[in-house]
This record gives sequence, structure tokens and C-alpha cells, in this order.
Amino acid sequence: MAGYTDENYATDDTVDDIDSRKIIVRLLDEKTTRETIQSYFSTFGTISDIDLKMSVDMTSRGFCFITFADGSVIDKLVEETHTIDSKEVVVARAIPYKDRTKTNKLFVGGLPESLTEDEISKFFDQFGTIEKIETVIDQETQRRKHFCFIVFTSTEAVEKAVNGKNPPRSVVHKIGKFRLECRKKFPEGHPIQKKFKEMRKQQMEVYPGPSLDTFGYSCYGYSSYGYPATFQPSYHTFGYGGPLRPNCQRGAFGYRPY
Repeated sequence: MAGYTDENYATDDTVDDIDSRKIIVRLLDEKTTRETIQSYFSTFGTISDIDLKMSVDMTSRGFCFITFADGSVIDKLVEETHTIDSKEVVVARAIPYKDRTKTNKLFVGGLPESLTEDEISKFFDQFGTIEKIETVIDQETQRRKHFCFIVFTSTEAVEKAVNGKNPPRSVVHKIGKFRLECRKKFPEGHPIQKKFKEMRKQQMEVYPGPSLDTFGYSCYGYSSYGYPATFQPSYHTFGYGGPLRPNCQRGAFGYRPY
């Protein structure tokens, strides 16, 4: 599965036909204008629209989306090298709107130590073929942390596992008596993750506390910000408390911790 990049996403909710005729042009010089882009790419075919992304101060963000009238010109266009205003740019197909919220990686939180990897695999195999299960070992305790990532061979498996829900929405699955919180896991730079970082920032202003990562993994003994594995906050970004912690507070949105 191809990895996502920071800006490799079209921004308007378009139909599949338009998406199939759209490219993204990255690494543009900040002085490159819409007119220059129009002049260069119109030699490949008729252009329907150019969306040059600008910052709030009206300087170029260095990329744009171009929609052609005929999508057949794109195959050849993306294979060639392009130079605009004496700078080589990167041209690629824009990721279709319907694929922007898909991933083949699933986050599973609330894992108890007694639940084996074989049991996890046997349960989640019902959604699709599993490529691997990624667990993290606490360097201090040498025990598995209370979460894992399941990588499937297809994005459809994750869609089934979470009923098509996107973060912060999640689905709870039960393996025996254990309740596991599951949601999609996106790579760094994915637009959805960026949005939730902003959500996290806003929520932490309302609910002061330690800075947790975007998806609240700190509550499962993991933190990308350097908190010790033994740290157990009473809630994380989306209101769930740490797993297996008795008598702790409700989360930010009233959910009881695992």
C-alpha cells in the first residue's frame, strides 16, 4: 500500500470522474503564479481548473491541484520530468476523495496482558487477511503495552472492523470478557491526523493536563512525547481513560476508562 504524504490530497468533495482527471503538483517555487502554471500545463491538454494553495499571508504553499478536461493525458504527464520557473516540480495523480479516509492499519487499545497474540489474530482474522500485528514492549517492565496495531493486506478489512468510522470515532470489540477499542490508524502527515492534532490542542485548553499524542496512545502505556510508560492519565484526547485502572475519573466526554 502506498504511503500517504502531507499534501497529497485533493481538498474539494468531488465526484469520482473529476478526481480521475486531477493531478497534484508539489515543490512549486513560492513565486510561481497561477498564470505560469496555466501556461505550462495547458500544453498537455485543456485545463478545467487550477487550485493553487495559498497561506493566510497570500504566499504560495508550494503545491496546487490541476483538473484536466480529459483524464487520459495524466498517464503520460506523471511519467515525465517537469521544470517550472527553473525549479523541478513533482507531479502525481491526486488521491481520489473516496480513498483519502482509508488505511490498512488498525489501532487496538485496552489490551490486557492475558490476551495472547494468537487470540488477537484469531478474532480479527474475521475482517480480512492479517499481514502482521505490531506490539510495543515497555523497556522498563519488559511487558507488552496495552495496545497494538494490526496491519491488514487490504483497506477493506479495516473498514469492516470499524464499520467505516473515522477517528475520533471508534468501535468496541469484545474478545471474551475483554473490551477493545478499535479505530483507524493513519500515517504521520495524513490530513485526518492533522485535524485531530488541532482537536487535541483545543481540548487540552478545556481539559488541562499532559500533552498526549493524537490518538491517545499514552493511555495504553505509549507516548510519542516522552512520558514514562507507567504514567496513566485519567483521560486522553478523546475522553477515554487509561486501561485497567480502577476508580479513575470519567473521560473528557463522560466515557469510563477501560
